[in-house]
Amino acid sequence: MLINVSTLLQEPVGSARRYTVDHEPVSVAEDRYAQEITGSLRLIRSERGVLVMAELELAPAHLECARCLETFEAPLSVAFDEEYVLEHDPLTGRPLPVDAEDFRIDEHRHLDLSEAVRQYEEAALPLRPLCRADCRGLCPHCGRNLNMDPCTSADSPDDRWSALAGLQQWLEMEDGDGAPQA
Repeated sequence: MLINVSTLLQEPVGSARRYTVDHEPVSVAEDRYAQEITGSLRLIRSERGVLVMAELELAPAHLECARCLETFEAPLSVAFDEEYVLEHDPLTGRPLPVDAEDFRIDEHRHLDLSEAVRQYEEAALPLRPLCRADCRGLCPHCGRNLNMDPCTSADSPDDRWSALAGLQQWLEMEDGDGAPQA
């Protein structure tokens, strides 16, 4: 989403604008990122450029539950304050100091919110997404989704350890006092 800030850049520091966005598309082609945003923006003229204060609702994210592995949608919202800076002074044309991490205002005096939205969305995604707070997950024995139906395999003995149980009995018989020999 491009915003033309040429008139704001000609105003004194502290001048502000408010915008409301409703289902506006944002995209970052090199990351194959596309999103739709709704919310409010406040742009304030700063000494280096424009401070963007955003409170945005994003299209629901498609996530996979960390417990049951089912896919689900979760609403996402982001809020950020980021300064977009000019590379050249608008009056003199002299280069201005710019850090590599700074968001920039382009030569046409547009700022693009897409990369900031992408970064803040990525940070807003849960590290361990859950389809619901009481998700029961998968059965450790048979892998069945316990949210769908109960599993009866937990009641049956786990035969994966039967070979070791036999070894334990053999060691106990050989020692005589029940203590395993090392």
